Amino acid sequence: MHDVRSSILGIADALRNSFNDVLITGSYLMNKVFTIKVNPEGTINEAETLSSMFKDVAVLIDDLGFLNSLGSLSIARIRGSLVVFVYDIHDIRPFCELTGLPCLEPWDQESLVKAIKESRDYSEALELPYVVRLGPWLSVGEGLSGIGVRRREATFNKNWSEPMRWGLSRVLSNIRRGIPEEVRVRSRDNITVIGKGDGVLVSGSAWPFIRERLDKVSNYSVVLSLYINPLPRDPINVKYVVDPGDYLMKEVGVDRLMIDDINKWYNDLINKAIQQLFFRGPGDPLMLIEWLFSKYRRQGEVPIMVIDPSYAHLVNNEGLMPSYDMLPTFFEPRSFDQVVDFVVNPLLALMAFLRAGYGHGRLIAVVNPCSLLNQEDLIREIVNTYHDNYLMIIPIINDECTDALNVLSKVYAQYRVVNYDPSNPLNSLQDALGIANSRGIIVIRISVNSLGKYVYSIVDEYCDNCGDCLRTNCPAINLSKKPVIDTKACVGCGICQLVCLRGAIVRVKIS
Repeated sequence: MHDVRSSILGIADALRNSFNDVLITGSYLMNKVFTIKVNPEGTINEAETLSSMFKDVAVLIDDLGFLNSLGSLSIARIRGSLVVFVYDIHDIRPFCELTGLPCLEPWDQESLVKAIKESRDYSEALELPYVVRLGPWLSVGEGLSGIGVRRREATFNKNWSEPMRWGLSRVLSNIRRGIPEEVRVRSRDNITVIGKGDGVLVSGSAWPFIRERLDKVSNYSVVLSLYINPLPRDPINVKYVVDPGDYLMKEVGVDRLMIDDINKWYNDLINKAIQQLFFRGPGDPLMLIEWLFSKYRRQGEVPIMVIDPSYAHLVNNEGLMPSYDMLPTFFEPRSFDQVVDFVVNPLLALMAFLRAGYGHGRLIAVVNPCSLLNQEDLIREIVNTYHDNYLMIIPIINDECTDALNVLSKVYAQYRVVNYDPSNPLNSLQDALGIANSRGIIVIRISVNSLGKYVYSIVDEYCDNCGDCLRTNCPAINLSKKPVIDTKACVGCGICQLVCLRGAIVRVKIS
């Protein structure tokens, strides 16, 4: 399995070498790779505006972000090109058909370059947004250079091809587009056929699977179509399809081949991609926050903790059972990360909880400081209306997005700063414990400049196997007869020493 994060970064670089402007947005997935500051709908609005000035614009987005942007994308009017590249771990193809948008699905680096050129050139020529579906099946290396940027001077004509092209009428008109005949012609011109015989239509997402099993379809011609909406129908005699889902089967009206094998392969591929993107890495500062509110919950309190999607990681549900208790119930976590209740925009969730009048415990929101930069009005309403009926925690790592503090000052928010130094975590213990009993806004400044200078080790004679260090779910800590820290994986964040109240974890300087 290739490195998914590196592939996404490689795709972004190729787009920067092909378009005048590249905008990156999304939801859970893109938040794990990039710092997202503008929501999907706002990003499509920005892209439409840039396109109106004769610019080539690409939007790199994930599947959930794409679904959130469909309203804006459906009514977008363009003059330059506007191409939405969707990193998809579900299946967005039916939504391309629903909105009448041309959709391409490349299967390797060569076809990705072809898709970039095809979508950029014909989005402009047909004045129609294009969608390009990408995913974990696509391995993109550093050598993908794009197709070159067309340098253009910004221009604007509000009546381009229709009166008041970007006015209110585009919002009120019928949003469902029909696929132009020119797009159907382009789909017929972008077919790759391997072999002879009746056709087996293979989706781009299935190509890596079938490439290793060409002997199983040696009696057929393998058909790869760059366009998946609209699908070319006339020139290919398709008898079967190979596809992880049933989209092609329903569209073409034929049976699928190797259903069980392709489903297992694709599910494994998606699970590996999810493991890569949402696997907790050593030094995750959220481990500190989870520990505090797991170990130092107030007696009888049932708090609600919501975290920003950028901090989300896979959590083991071991020990948790479905519950139908109508009363607020606290579930003792086996691992500290089970204390998290919601993964969603924390400010919006906090506002909802406060409006509902939840009174059984604190409302704890862990907020990405970068997300504060475009939510000033929401912060002002929370601060001015609800005062201190909540706890907002803002981790700032190595001074990233410190402009968030200016936003807090502009809305006259009172906040307290706690400094956490990974090279000497015990000095931060008192301030850290103070967070657990706080309300209002806490900024945790975390300096990671010392990471890599120290690692941590467990002294067996002091360790009583309490398990607290294991409950952080730090991937550098493993269980043998007693917990053991893998010094090759340890980054020296020191959270394990902070958690260990027995004094069994010591700092070791790297020689």
